Amino acid sequence: SSGINAEYGDRGKFTKMIFRASLLLGALFGISTCLKVGIIHMHGLDESYDVPDHLHFKRYIEEATNIPVHLVDAFNKLSSLTPLAKQVPEILEKVKVIAAQYDKVIAVGYSQGGVIWRGMIESWDDHNVDTFISIASPQHGIAGPPPLLKKMVPYIDNFSRTPTFYLFVYSPLGQNLAPLNYYLDPYHYERYLEHAEFFPRLNNEKGTDEEKARQKTNFLRLRKLVLVGGPDEDALRPRESAQFGYYNERGNRDNVVIPMEETRFYQEDLFGLRSLDERGGVVMCTVEGPRHVEFRDDQTVMDRCVVSAVRDLVGE
Repeated sequence: SSGINAEYGDRGKFTKMIFRASLLLGALFGISTCLKVGIIHMHGLDESYDVPDHLHFKRYIEEATNIPVHLVDAFNKLSSLTPLAKQVPEILEKVKVIAAQYDKVIAVGYSQGGVIWRGMIESWDDHNVDTFISIASPQHGIAGPPPLLKKMVPYIDNFSRTPTFYLFVYSPLGQNLAPLNYYLDPYHYERYLEHAEFFPRLNNEKGTDEEKARQKTNFLRLRKLVLVGGPDEDALRPRESAQFGYYNERGNRDNVVIPMEETRFYQEDLFGLRSLDERGGVVMCTVEGPRHVEFRDDQTVMDRCVVSAVRDLVGE
C-alpha cells in the first residue's frame, strides 16, 4: 500500500479543506442539505474487507467528505473464489440493508468487487445507487495471465493460448472459480458464450429480452460511472479493461486493444454503457503510478477519483 506519503500530505489537507468549505457553502445556500448519502465499498479477490488499505480508504474518505463509508463484510479471503452468480445475490441482501439508511448511495468496487457491484446494480430494481466508482476492476473481463505473473513464469502466456487452458476455463470446473467467471477470450467467443453463464448475462450478451431490458434499465438508473485505471496496472489483462477497453477479436494472440467506444458492449449499447456515456455519465479517471494493489488507497486515486465524485453528488 502507498498509504499517505509525506509528499501528498499537504495536498490531502488542502483537498479536505476545500471539500469542507464546499459543504459549508452548500449549507449556507440550502443546497442538498437534506440529502443523506452513504458510501458502500466492496473488496476484491483473495482479500478481506478489513485489510489495512481498505481501512485507510475508509478513514481518509470519511475525514475528507464527512460521508460514512461501509466496508462490506462478505466472501472474504478464499471464499472470494465462490462463483459470482452466488456471491452477487447474497452480498446484495447485505447491501440493501445498508442502502436503506440513505437517500443516495455511492458504490465503490475494487478489482473483482467492481464486477460484483455491477452485478448488484443490474439486478436491483429501483436501486438508489447514484454513482458507481469502479477501481482497477476488470469490467470488460480478462484474457491471458496478468503481466506480473508473466514476468515470474514466462511460458504461461503461451500456455494460456492452448486448448488445455481454454477448455478448462470454459468447463464446469473452471466456471466454479470466480476469476474465471469474467474470463472473456474473444478468440474463442462462441465457447465463452456457450459455457460461461455469469459474465455473458451481466453484459446482456445472452438472456431473454425481458432480462436484458431489466438489467439495462437498472444500469441506466446510475447518474455517474467513474472508471478508475492506469498505465501501471499489473494484474488486469488487458489493463484497459478497467475502463471498458478490450482486445480485438484475436484476443491475447496479437494483444491489440481497442478503446471502450469501439467495443461491442458500447457500440451495440448492450447494457446501457453508450447511453450513459452519451448523456455525460461516464467519467474516465486515469492515474499514473499505482500498481493493482496500490489502487486500493492511493492518495491521487482517493482525491481525484473518489472525493471529487462525492463532491459532484453532494454539491449538486
